[in-house]
Amino acid sequence: MSELEVTPEIFTADYVGSPGERAFYVQVRGSFGTHSYEIEKQQVRALADKLRELLVMVDSGDTVLEAEAARDPALALESPVEPDWRVGTIGLAYDEDTDTIMVLLQPPDVEDPSLDEPATPLEQEPVGSEETELHRLHLRRDQVRAFVLHATSIVSEGRPTCQLCGLPMDPGGHVCPANNGHRKPT
Repeated sequence: MSELEVTPEIFTADYVGSPGERAFYVQVRGSFGTHSYEIEKQQVRALADKLRELLVMVDSGDTVLEAEAARDPALALESPVEPDWRVGTIGLAYDEDTDTIMVLLQPPDVEDPSLDEPATPLEQEPVGSEETELHRLHLRRDQVRAFVLHATSIVSEGRPTCQLCGLPMDPGGHVCPANNGHRKPT
């Protein structure tokens, strides 16, 4: 298992590309260098929401609930963005002793396609266990707060949603399944 444990100076999420073709990334930077991770837009939204909840759980007077979400230029991705891997699992924890929030990132589990039948429990070994990655990021609460506000802003910058069907609309409209069943562009 390959593990990385860092206290980054910068913890951010952002995207590259135009609406409808965007790739989202989480990036950490510090004296250790830069690590980027490809992530789904929904994962960024969920991470920001759960970190917001954690901040309020740690301190009910945290200002994150009243603060306005806004893109922070200081949290832009550093180019070139070369992801270490795609994020599969995200974990969160709070360390009371150091007053830090830990974000754990792990790539998705990879199934071994060469296995025809599942092994019995005694024979079964974890697939790719020597290749497993786990990155632990120790963050100050102010970093987490800045991330939450920035990430909330960037995920809201996407394409507008159709009021009829809720699907994202391209600049030229979209084929709407709720448009009387005719699927005409709206």
